[in-house]
Amino acid sequence: MATSDFDDDSYPDYVIYKASTHQTVIGYLNNNMVVGAAFGPTLPAGWKVIGLADFNRDSQQDYALFIPRTGQTVIAYLSGPMVIDVALGPTIPSGWQLVAVADFDGDGYPDYVLFNTGTRETAIWYLNDNVFVSSAVGPTLPAGWSLVAP
Repeated sequence: MATSDFDDDSYPDYVIYKASTHQTVIGYLNNNMVVGAAFGPTLPAGWKVIGLADFNRDSQQDYALFIPRTGQTVIAYLSGPMVIDVALGPTIPSGWQLVAVADFDGDGYPDYVLFNTGTRETAIWYLNDNVFVSSAVGPTLPAGWSLVAP
């Protein structure tokens, strides 16, 4: 599950996923009450929604997708619940996971947060839309701790 404000009403909305069909649904919320829902895109098998953000700066939330088996990322550009375009994002190196998206450098574009489960290292990959720009090493987490992936 992921959350973001899809209908621009200042309340977060849910994105839920049904594993048996790969279907996503956007549940529109008003505080803690569901006030509507819409089918979102059906994902290919093996793909995970890692985060929601406005990657192309069109004021619409987009899906950041990741397939752990290959490390491939894809940005699914949405207009409401509908996919209007897709773009390949950078491929994550073996041993690393894409665990979140957020705008770390304040440039208006979401960035990737990576975690290496073997070394406990973290990294930030700065993006411009779906294009890798640069990276920074984040903190190494203490033994027994990890970044939580959806």
